[in-house]
Amino acid sequence: MKLFYRVLFIWTALAAPLFAQSVIDPNLTVETVVTGLSNPTTMAFIGDNDFLVLEKNTGKVKRVTAGVVQATVLDLNVDNDSEHGLLGIALHPQFDTNGFVYLYYTEASQNQDTTGSATANLVRKFHWNGSALTSAQVDPILSLPVDPGPNHNGGIILFGPDQKLYVINGDLNRNGKMQNFPDGGDPDMTSGIYRLNEDGTAAAGNPFTGTMAKYYAYGVRNSFGMAFDPVTNKLWDTENGANSYDEINLVEPGFNSGWESIMGPDSRDPQNANQDLYVAPGSHYADPLFSWLNTVGPTAIVFLNSTQLGAQYQNDVFVGDINNGNLYHFVPNANRDGFVLAGSLADKVADNSAEFNAVFFGENFGGITDLKVGPDGNLYVSSFFNGVVYRIMPANPPLTLHTTTLPDAVVGVPYDEALGISGGADPYTIQAIKGALPEGIGPNGTNLTGTPTVAKKFKFTLQVRDDTGAAISQQFAIQVFKALEVSTQSLKNGKVGKNYKASLKATGGKAPYTWVLKSGSTLPANLQLSPSGQISGAPAGPSSGNVTFQVTDGLGVTTERTLLLTIGN
Repeated sequence: MKLFYRVLFIWTALAAPLFAQSVIDPNLTVETVVTGLSNPTTMAFIGDNDFLVLEKNTGKVKRVTAGVVQATVLDLNVDNDSEHGLLGIALHPQFDTNGFVYLYYTEASQNQDTTGSATANLVRKFHWNGSALTSAQVDPILSLPVDPGPNHNGGIILFGPDQKLYVINGDLNRNGKMQNFPDGGDPDMTSGIYRLNEDGTAAAGNPFTGTMAKYYAYGVRNSFGMAFDPVTNKLWDTENGANSYDEINLVEPGFNSGWESIMGPDSRDPQNANQDLYVAPGSHYADPLFSWLNTVGPTAIVFLNSTQLGAQYQNDVFVGDINNGNLYHFVPNANRDGFVLAGSLADKVADNSAEFNAVFFGENFGGITDLKVGPDGNLYVSSFFNGVVYRIMPANPPLTLHTTTLPDAVVGVPYDEALGISGGADPYTIQAIKGALPEGIGPNGTNLTGTPTVAKKFKFTLQVRDDTGAAISQQFAIQVFKALEVSTQSLKNGKVGKNYKASLKATGGKAPYTWVLKSGSTLPANLQLSPSGQISGAPAGPSSGNVTFQVTDGLGVTTERTLLLTIGN
């Protein structure tokens, strides 16, 4: 990344971002999700509004729930020199059942975070137990070189649609065959994208064999972004140039990205034009699908597999950069093997500010390190320098009626149920446009409230309209039951030592019924009350007194009756 160090020093000196984050679409807005992070790199959602985020220099994995840092769930000893540190996270495809989490980090030689004592770049498997990450195995599933470095270190990992683990690293400033020096050193697990089984072994079907068995692609200078197209299942990456020509690439199996011979289109030969590529058996070179002439430091790439920001963005490509904190937007072509680039951008290179602006989408994000589509369909942005995770979302989220069913009711029992309305523009207007609400129940704010007076089944369609006129409707049914009553009017008398049996009965409400003694009431000794309302046992002695019984129906409605129970000799 050409400008990473210079920008890092400048931004680290700033206590807060100077300008507000923004996007060019006026229908979208940028919201701060969480602040106070220390140089966050990548993140992974483990639930709704619940994600893990990595801190590069501290080696900490933190959990953020509902916009609040809940805890540090893992603290690794990392070497954080330059581009070393805690860098990549991937959830196992069956994470919901097995809880496995994979991390890429630079191991420190000492039992603490260090600068300048790296031993290896490791990919390890951990287990999420609901509150912490614990090691799932002793040995790393992958150990990658770390020297000479300390930059061009890579670190992005992800599972593909094929259930295989993809790992990327850069050249580490080496000059071997994997950097396209035909006479250089043999393949050494640098400048590559590796396709692995979940245990770190080479995946079947990889394009290379022998010492390159784990390689899926090579010739990578320095990359901080990989993503799979959800439509084609093909892999894309971003790559940083040296002094020019940052790239976005479609990574087919056996792809040679060209470094150190080529950056940008081959026709421009900006690097070492006379150097031949190293042609490994099964490899192929391909030009990038887009390049920036002046380096921006592209990092994260994501396909927006959501319509939450608008149908026009579904499955489009978004890319962030570290140098400027900018966000870029690309529309795939019909074959999804390139982008729709018109006019002077038809050569696939942004040579000047006008061409740069044609793909510009947002700014002032303070060094983007990760982009993720959340479970809510919005776009989440990790800011390295601001220590913030942002969310790009509709300025006015679409009007939504989340409630699909309503609970039943009982005559004479107050009813109050939320309709789960969100989005649109408040205030809302609610009315039944077909059928009728239960008598005694009506709209109240965003709830249905009241006391029903008539027992029957009511079917109706509710329409919710917001202040702009947008409307949404949903069909409902509410069964109103008769008032819950204890129908047993009296209890028979019993005799000491003789088996006693009596049944309590109720009417109305919604079955099943559950019976208990009211607090403070007791039965004669040796008599018991079952939840189904059966009184049984052999009384131990004579007694006579009132007992209060409570019955609760299936809707949670409760009523009671006090009855005299006499036990004679």
